[in-house]
Amino acid sequence: MISIRYVPSIPPPDINAGNAESPLTGVFAVNTPAHDHSGVSHLAEHMCFRGSAHFPADHELFVANALLPLSINASTHAGYTYFYVQCTNKALFISAIQFIYSGMVNTHYSNGQFEAERSGVLVSELSLLESNTDYANNIAIRRNDTSPMAYKHAGGFSDLMQNIEFNDVIDYKRKWYKTNNITLLVSGKDCGLANVCRQAIAEVTDRPCGNSPQAKTASTNATLTEVQSSNLNTNTIINPSAFSAHNETSERYVSTWWVPEHFTNDLLTFEPQIHTNFNQLGRFYIDCEVNHKGMIAIRFVHNANANHQMRVHTNENLQSVLTRLTIKPKPSLFKDSKLPGGVQTLVMYYLQNNAPLHSRYPASASAVGTRSLAYYLASPQKSSTIFHLNKETNISPNTSSTPDVNERTSATLASNFSSLTSLDNLPPLPRLLHKLAALALQDLEQKFKHADKHWVYYVDKPFHCHLKTMITEASFWRPRTNGDCYALGVARFNEHVFIYAAQDSQLSTRACWCKSTLTSHT
Repeated sequence: MISIRYVPSIPPPDINAGNAESPLTGVFAVNTPAHDHSGVSHLAEHMCFRGSAHFPADHELFVANALLPLSINASTHAGYTYFYVQCTNKALFISAIQFIYSGMVNTHYSNGQFEAERSGVLVSELSLLESNTDYANNIAIRRNDTSPMAYKHAGGFSDLMQNIEFNDVIDYKRKWYKTNNITLLVSGKDCGLANVCRQAIAEVTDRPCGNSPQAKTASTNATLTEVQSSNLNTNTIINPSAFSAHNETSERYVSTWWVPEHFTNDLLTFEPQIHTNFNQLGRFYIDCEVNHKGMIAIRFVHNANANHQMRVHTNENLQSVLTRLTIKPKPSLFKDSKLPGGVQTLVMYYLQNNAPLHSRYPASASAVGTRSLAYYLASPQKSSTIFHLNKETNISPNTSSTPDVNERTSATLASNFSSLTSLDNLPPLPRLLHKLAALALQDLEQKFKHADKHWVYYVDKPFHCHLKTMITEASFWRPRTNGDCYALGVARFNEHVFIYAAQDSQLSTRACWCKSTLTSHT
């Protein structure tokens, strides 16, 4: 049985907050190490929402988040994956816990589901991230870093997704999504919530999900290479095209100092000041993701025309500046702006009290150590490697396979809690699409607006009465379950309702698709 803990609300619910209900919050934490840049842990997270024996519908998650008064999602981090639900209705909350757990332990998928999620959805998601200049610059450095302290990028890269095979995901889930590797933390007014969740999980555990006959023995290497805990100063050469389209030189040098994660808060405070002071010589920044040894990276990207002597002089000056500043080790807080505050609180509790190897999140300042930043900047060990970045290519989703999805399968949560379904529960439109929605509202004769591979479609009020039926049908979600796009949904923007999609490979057909989908329900 998995470990289940009740965590009292911190802070406790405000009893003077009128009729506002504090949500019940549940977070599943799974130890999911990343041993390379393949992104298999990220893909495994996605596959957890691809149905299970107890909740077989491929569109279960999307219908629930659209129509029910809850929020369900997941996030893959370096070393851990978190699945969460927030809801004020206890019965619905318990069923959502069962839904998430059933998907986590399921290893029975069709090849079509796997192909759609890997080659369609995940490639689209990563391509969207990689289109951001700052993100692209950082991963260019990460991909060329071969030092023992280098990050293992759990999210993966779009051009590496095709290297993940069906059995790789099955093996990974069988190895890491085991009961003794899963912790559930719950919080809310009901202090007996943990026991109720324990009984609910036992109910679905007693009816085990099927295992894929194609799965074979796990091949993922479970042992991280042990390296000495001393920081490493790495001089890396990267292709300048990741930083400047008009730069004509072929290489850029990156200096890296690895320091304990406890220095993150103060380093981020001084980052803008240091960046400004050294702006003429290159780019200074903090990569504050924590690596497998509890370290973060201080990076300096030298100008292309900087010779060896100039780089050494810059490094010495930078170390001197960092040493003079008041940068002290402090306890760190888990932060992820994509997660609700209550979810972040439970994750922080887990990292401080449950997570193995997570001493880097101590509960008190006395546990962070006494060595100064200067000790780590001294760099007793150094490595220098020359590497070249391959020319970037745009990876297009490959969705040639169509999942063998039974579209007559209904979404269980929405069916069981039909009395709670309502358009009032529609989520807000993603910020990425706000400008498109604003344009659509300026000209309602042109309901369909698009840019790049993103689009929105304004839904007239006379059609609103048909939306619930449309949203519950598997056919509406086919573009997402087939892997044609990264995101698809129905959402609100300034009290108006829009159908939307992001990273849609079939953009040219969507205006007609939206119109025909809506009219077919009238």
